[in-house]
Amino acid sequence: MKNIKYIFSVIVSLLSLTGLYGQKPSSGLTLMQQLPVIYLHSDNSVHFLSPQPIKYVDISTHQVHGDLPLENMLRIKFQNDSTGTKPADNELGTLTIVAEDFIAQYRLCYLDLFQENLPSLIEIDPLLCQPLNTSGDILSEMNKKEISINILSKRNYKPIVQKKDFGISVSVNQIYSVGDYMFLDISFSNATKLSYDIDEFRIFIEDKKILKTSNFQSLEITPIWKFKEISSIKSKQRNIYVIKKVIFPNNKVLKISLSEKQISGRMIDVKVDFKDILNAQSI
Repeated sequence: MKNIKYIFSVIVSLLSLTGLYGQKPSSGLTLMQQLPVIYLHSDNSVHFLSPQPIKYVDISTHQVHGDLPLENMLRIKFQNDSTGTKPADNELGTLTIVAEDFIAQYRLCYLDLFQENLPSLIEIDPLLCQPLNTSGDILSEMNKKEISINILSKRNYKPIVQKKDFGISVSVNQIYSVGDYMFLDISFSNATKLSYDIDEFRIFIEDKKILKTSNFQSLEITPIWKFKEISSIKSKQRNIYVIKKVIFPNNKVLKISLSEKQISGRMIDVKVDFKDILNAQSI
């Protein structure tokens, strides 16, 4: 009898794993029976690895505890309550994991017998989850990173504009347009033997010519995302900065300003004309 029960539980577990990796939730109403099943045992922890940072988690039972050891990893474990009461019909409710642009849901069930084939790590596939982002104009963290990696893989390019001063060079290699966003491909180079410790990297829209100081206009544009953090330039660096799409008159320029922390305060400005913004490459 024990052998029959064990074989049956193994079959159930294998079927649940098949549903876990092969089922895509239908649009509209999602039922419990449509959710992939995760079987838990008191001697086993299950980790969920997300391709994006996890923003929100809901576990609908106090008998399953969870925590986030990393921003993109959730760990859950079944724990008996003080009375030792087992869940009715082995049902534990649902697990909901929300990332930047998708929501993943699972049906949690308790398993009486420990099995070696129980999952310990589950990689969440966004293609099998319900998307949260329904607007094509909004890019997720993953989208920005993928686009940036593709841009950085390009080697043969002629900079749109370049400025050299104090042994420091700043080049705007190319500007790309993606929906409501602009991707700025910028390179930094240090030809000196002294490290250039960055104090500020700022972007402005300013008047092309200063006729009167009192009438001079400057509007700062804060990047909403960058591929990596650059704090020091020792030789050559290349980075991607994302800003909201900007349109400005021909009498203004997009100014990129770089300043140093040291007392010397080496500063360098690069100005991008309006025509270069209009010629941004679409992705």
